[in-house]
Amino acid sequence: MNTNKLAIGAASLAAITALAGCDNDFDYHIDEDQHHVRVYVDDEQLACDSSNVISLAQSAFVLAEQDIEMHCSQKGHDGFSYTESCGSDTGSINIFTIHMGDLAEAENLGFARLATLDSPQFDNMCEYKVISDHKKYHLLDQVKDAIDAWQTLDSDHYEFKFDQSFADCPNVTAPPTMRITVEDDVINQVYNMDTQEFVNDISGFKTVSELLAEFKLQIWMSPKSAGLSSSEPYKMPSYSDDGVPLNYYFDQGTNVCDAPNTSITDFTNLASS
Repeated sequence: MNTNKLAIGAASLAAITALAGCDNDFDYHIDEDQHHVRVYVDDEQLACDSSNVISLAQSAFVLAEQDIEMHCSQKGHDGFSYTESCGSDTGSINIFTIHMGDLAEAENLGFARLATLDSPQFDNMCEYKVISDHKKYHLLDQVKDAIDAWQTLDSDHYEFKFDQSFADCPNVTAPPTMRITVEDDVINQVYNMDTQEFVNDISGFKTVSELLAEFKLQIWMSPKSAGLSSSEPYKMPSYSDDGVPLNYYFDQGTNVCDAPNTSITDFTNLASS
């Protein structure tokens, strides 16, 4: 038998034995505060009425304001039975995976531990379907830099063209291009470029500041996917030098039509005109 192979084998065995004997020198245990725990809050969804439902993002914002990190965000059901009549409770809940160390703070904010429910319905693999922490923090750093650049520009009077389509709504026609005008940091005009008409209800549109804040929150929620677009999610979103978000995409993966591709073009700073 080859003596060199014997020597190598013996050396390897010795190394393994030495490592096994030194196990007490290594700490394999994660700090208990870093363990994951799921919390939930009622989203106040009523049968036949969605006017007052609390969105996943609204609940997430309550946690984000206290710097509570989320490793998964999803809609679920509390597992109870409800009467099928308009105006009755539906059992719909917003669920978040957070660190055990943040549980007490989350409970102070009105959330409860999901484990207190007997048979909740949710995706127990959600945490394995989200973007990696590496990408999450890269995206967050990028959007934070964009927010800083936008704040440096300090414009409160501008306009831009806004396009948004949903990657998970294949049978829904994409909304038309809108020209949004902002004055004193408030949207005062939305113009439909397709119909050549002004929009009466402008409540659903956002300023650049609001779009940046919304995207930052969606990334903080650990989405299923995020990037430049649904066709190129592996690429980073694009921003102008002034921090205007030009093209970006995210998919929370919880409901249909929650994966928007957003594009901003023809940004004009009217404050400098």
